[in-house]
Amino acid sequence: MADHVPVVFEGPGAGSGPLSWGQIESWNAVTSLGHWMPIGGALPVRPGTTVEDLAGELRHHLSRHPSLRTLLRIPPGGGTPTQEVHASGSAALQVYETHGADPSALADLVAARFRDAPLDFTAEYPIRMAAVLHGGAPSHVVALISHFAADGAGAQAMLRDVAARPAAPVEGRQPLDQAQWQLSPAGRRQNEAAQRHFESILRTMPPARFRKPVAAQRPRYWRGVLDSAALPLALRALTARTGADPSAVLLAVFALAVHATCGVDPVVVRPLVSNRFRPGLADVVCTAVQAGLCQVPVAAGSAAATDAASAAGSAAAAGSAAGSAAGSAAGGGGFEEVLAHAKRATMGAYKHAYFDQRDLFALVDRVGAERGERLEIGCFLNDRRDPSAGAGGPAPTAAEIAAALPGTVFDWTVRRDAPGFEPMILDVEDTPGGLRCTAHTDTAHISPADTAALLQHLERIAVTASGARHG
Repeated sequence: MADHVPVVFEGPGAGSGPLSWGQIESWNAVTSLGHWMPIGGALPVRPGTTVEDLAGELRHHLSRHPSLRTLLRIPPGGGTPTQEVHASGSAALQVYETHGADPSALADLVAARFRDAPLDFTAEYPIRMAAVLHGGAPSHVVALISHFAADGAGAQAMLRDVAARPAAPVEGRQPLDQAQWQLSPAGRRQNEAAQRHFESILRTMPPARFRKPVAAQRPRYWRGVLDSAALPLALRALTARTGADPSAVLLAVFALAVHATCGVDPVVVRPLVSNRFRPGLADVVCTAVQAGLCQVPVAAGSAAATDAASAAGSAAAAGSAAGSAAGSAAGGGGFEEVLAHAKRATMGAYKHAYFDQRDLFALVDRVGAERGERLEIGCFLNDRRDPSAGAGGPAPTAAEIAAALPGTVFDWTVRRDAPGFEPMILDVEDTPGGLRCTAHTDTAHISPADTAALLQHLERIAVTASGARHG
């Protein structure tokens, strides 16, 4: 580091109080994963940008958004923290000089260092920012924000706000205000309804999500990535044919893929839901994403689907041709009936994914004790796709879908012991060439062979249900 620039700020919304539900969920993830969960990275800046410009951007962010000037007060012995929003303070814009090195490489290195260095939430604001100079002038900016302070939509709101530089105060319900509403009678009714919805699932669901491996791998946590050009085409074709919401189509395909891999029915999924549709949350820089809970019956779609999925469950771990064929049949038989279940499950998940996670955890423990078995709900689906991608155009043909299949690539990208993952988190996001499906897995709960089979079934089932031939 060549230098740092002090950035003094002040802004409205100061105060202290409990965490909001979104903050509670993010904080629990931070503590369980042992990581400050940053989002962001390095970007080139416009020619002519000065260090003072970048310091001004950091000052603008901190002054406008209370979540970025929030520190936590953690009770002795742990437990849920309280938050304190500062009315004023000082942060630092770090400044790095390349000294002739590649500025892009240095910016990526700074971002990696920011990402890997622990963050003390009791003493450090949850945003880190740096300028990378090349020949004395900024070439890149590095900015990382903890997911505790902002989700993806919140980060986009930050960028819109700093570009517009509005004079009017920030609108919307800030985290302290969110927490206040959540303690109100209306907030308690929302949480109670969510817990009743969760309990109805917990009392009837199969206890395990996946076939438990004999032993965890070493390293324990694995990340697998499937890149597919055929999958988005197949999903678009299914969406066009059924008229269903794209998120419900993906949930149906994912449920069938889990069933084809592990034979469980109904499939219980925790879809990540953005609560931005709720009053006062649309453009607030905060974390408004929570994981809902829903179940999708899959084998009841048809006898053929049931038989095929059971065969897939026994063969998928070995990645055999029989397992592949069975997975295809499971996707083709009864898809519309499974989609109908997924549509209802999606509506329920969106309605009830605004709740106090501490109550859900207590409910899981209580119902599990009453059932005499440990209940596992760690199967997450994170749909990051652009909902407008491909909208309005003609539906892909079976020939176009089949022609895209040879480009599918699967690889293991991470094997590590820390920080850890939930048993299964599947991220689905757009890429220039199609869709990327990233499975973050705990091999103590799902084997690498089953993870690979699940991702392969995901593509195979969507392609087959769309009417195209797979393989």
